[in-house]
Amino acid sequence: MHDLGLWLEVVTLVIPGMNDSSDELWDAARFIRSVSPDIPWHVTGFYPTYKMTDRGSTPADTLVRAAEIGMEAGLRYVYAGNRPGHTENWEDTRCPSCQTTLIRRQGFHVLENRITPAGACPACGTAIAGIWS
Repeated sequence: MHDLGLWLEVVTLVIPGMNDSSDELWDAARFIRSVSPDIPWHVTGFYPTYKMTDRGSTPADTLVRAAEIGMEAGLRYVYAGNRPGHTENWEDTRCPSCQTTLIRRQGFHVLENRITPAGACPACGTAIAGIWS
């Protein structure tokens, strides 16, 4: 999809005891980075429900650790989700160059969007990956 020029984002449901080890998260982050550092990676929290009730919810600190791994692996846009207000600033979009907060979110709500109409950071002018038209 990425090679075809289609916009792509990856969502990983982080399930305690299944795919929440640092090794597995590093593998996922490195793979995404190998395709493109501009692919957004959403690490999202699991809730026990339906046929998978044998484990607890993903702790917010696990999602923060996963997001930090994504950034350390070289991804430019990493988000921790499904725990609104509990994952520090990992719900927000920041400029990969100057770290200015560009889009501030809580859950599915956009609280502020500072990206210019041309798709750039207003502080340093860095182009922000995405579809802005």
